[in-house]
Amino acid sequence: MIYYDMMNENLEIQQLKKQIIEEMGVYFESEDTTSPLSSRIFALLVLEGSEGASFDKIVEELEISKSSASTNLQILQSMGRVSYYTKPGDRKRYFKASVTSLVNRLEDKIQSWKRERCLHERVATYREKVISNNEDNNIDVEKDLSFNIHYIEFVDVMIDNLSRLKNNILITVNQD
Repeated sequence: MIYYDMMNENLEIQQLKKQIIEEMGVYFESEDTTSPLSSRIFALLVLEGSEGASFDKIVEELEISKSSASTNLQILQSMGRVSYYTKPGDRKRYFKASVTSLVNRLEDKIQSWKRERCLHERVATYREKVISNNEDNNIDVEKDLSFNIHYIEFVDVMIDNLSRLKNNILITVNQD
């Protein structure tokens, strides 16, 4: 009975893994404009964690040809998304998601939020000038600009949180 329960649990974990690989693959495919297979290989490597996966495991888990795996791993390596390492006495290469890639993705998102913040500041400054220069209106400047002000505050929180996450990742990686 215990053996049966373990088999069911293992099957459940494998099904969950396939589902997550597919969902992450679709996400990376649309976000990073990578091929469907490259995206799924990257998703698998993210799930494998710091141990990564051997070439053979990637081929087996994703049920793909060796040539497709090789081509897509080369693409991911050239993008800096994947790195590999070897183990002493083992001729296999083990691939893993690059931490540098994650840090770079976070930095890109931080820069994107900063650009968006700058645009909202410019809109708020413009609206304030337009309202101030129009003596005939009775528009409450603070009320009119409340969306921009709240949005800028929200963006500041996003930038701060992403920056802290990036720094925590760097601290964690440097401790290993």
